[in-house]
Amino acid sequence: MQSLRIMLMTLLLAGALAPLPAASAAPAERCFPETGYCISGVIRTYWERHGGLRVFGYPISEVFQDQIEGTWSGPVQWFERDRLEDHSAERLGVLAGRLGAGMLELQERPWQDLPRVDQAPAGCTYFAETGHSLCGAFRQAWLANGGLSRFGYPLTEPLEESLVLGDTIWTGTVQYFERRRMEFHQELAGTPYEVLFGLLGRDTFAITKALKCAQVASPLMGLAQSRGYSCTVSLPRLRVPIAIEPFEHGVMIWLSHPAGKQGTIFVIFHEPTTNALVWQSYPDEWHDGVPLPAHSAPPPGLYAPVRGFGLLWSTNAAVQSALGWATAPEQGDSGDTQRFHVNSGPNGLTIITSPGTHSAYLLSTGPFSPDHKDTAEVIGT
Repeated sequence: MQSLRIMLMTLLLAGALAPLPAASAAPAERCFPETGYCISGVIRTYWERHGGLRVFGYPISEVFQDQIEGTWSGPVQWFERDRLEDHSAERLGVLAGRLGAGMLELQERPWQDLPRVDQAPAGCTYFAETGHSLCGAFRQAWLANGGLSRFGYPLTEPLEESLVLGDTIWTGTVQYFERRRMEFHQELAGTPYEVLFGLLGRDTFAITKALKCAQVASPLMGLAQSRGYSCTVSLPRLRVPIAIEPFEHGVMIWLSHPAGKQGTIFVIFHEPTTNALVWQSYPDEWHDGVPLPAHSAPPPGLYAPVRGFGLLWSTNAAVQSALGWATAPEQGDSGDTQRFHVNSGPNGLTIITSPGTHSAYLLSTGPFSPDHKDTAEVIGT
């Protein structure tokens, strides 16, 4: 495996060292049978002058007009490791996309919420702008390959992550930057390839296409579209651990966070004055070792909730009153969840499926009822 990686990287480096075209002539089209796409013009010039295959990887799209981060629209081309944007109309030349920051946002763990440090260890560089340090092999790669203009500021400290690389799962140390993710490959230590630049272009482009319904094949899409929602602005479907517990007057659903952060508890109940099925959400504040407040014993055949459900139910009188006692113990499950939005306005829809209970929970946000409650719908699957 190591020899194969080294051979591959040797080929990539050979491509990166290809001769540069004359500055005065617009470069001709250069095509790559590996992906079936070509590069030309100012994007090819930038690609070849700033590292070629090793830095950017192969092109995985043609040049097309796109809107980026809702603020800029223009020609872009996606590569395995990057997105290049042609800002010639603004006389800024070609710029690299902010894929590191973008991927953290897509994973719902924005860099602003991640732990920071106050200073850097000896031999490292500290960036007060983001509160992060840059050390060791990552710092060497950052300095040797363009530094701030190429990667931007570090947005995290080194992290342990598991990534899909081809047909395998790789686990190792990574660090995110505004425009990139670096990966330290211990299996390649001592070679020029021990720090690789992550395939954020490939991964972000795939998610972006999913967001635009280019490659979405989700059974949840039909449910959303039948209720007037468009997946053109949806978030990807995720399969995550969930928990369900039925109550006398409703149900509680615990939804884990895909990035391992604090989960969410959804409380679904019948609104007393209208009997409409409505919902509210709360952060799950329970963890092992947190004691639950004392309460009276439940009536025969009913249950007091435990863990996160129990903490919320015991400490929130409104939730306890709305739900009553549990009618069964909580049940762990693995369900699909996806969020949909209409093309304009605040209205949204979260769908959570529970294969174990053969149910789907549709949680609408927006002025769907006369009293502007967030309404819920439960259907069998």
